[in-house]
Amino acid sequence: MELFSEMPSRIQGFNLLELLILIAVIGILTVTAVPAFINYLQTRRLVGASEQLYYALQYARSEAVKRNTTVYVSFQTGSNWCYGINANTTCSCNVANSCGLGSTQAPASGSISLAASGLTNNALHFEPNHGAANASSTLTFTASGPAISASVKVGLLGNPFLCSSQITGYAACS
Repeated sequence: MELFSEMPSRIQGFNLLELLILIAVIGILTVTAVPAFINYLQTRRLVGASEQLYYALQYARSEAVKRNTTVYVSFQTGSNWCYGINANTTCSCNVANSCGLGSTQAPASGSISLAASGLTNNALHFEPNHGAANASSTLTFTASGPAISASVKVGLLGNPFLCSSQITGYAACS
């Protein structure tokens, strides 16, 4: 009786050429996918920062009406941006516990910068009467990698509005 008579004559598996083709395909996919993934992550960071500011402004406006007092949102612009919310007076968002109603710091990566227009002394405030804002303001986040930006606009009535010409799902800024 032969022990090896039932084994196939050719053992199946990868040969060297198939392995090299597989490595080349994986390399091509990696080269094309990594930059797109990095752009995706940067866009998500930008969306997160702009939506967080949008909700913070809504919160500040509602607190002004609820507390029946003026609520200030103080800003520091640039790549090391921050903003803080405080009742009755401005605050420094860089100083711990300076802003009684909360503050937000830029992520450590520094890949998103904040620019502002229409602010008075780097602050925006909401009045207790219907949450009206003291001025029309535009706060724009810009990503350093892909050339994309998102803006949060606040009108005199105090309603924040989120817009971007480059991000799908947002209204175009005018």
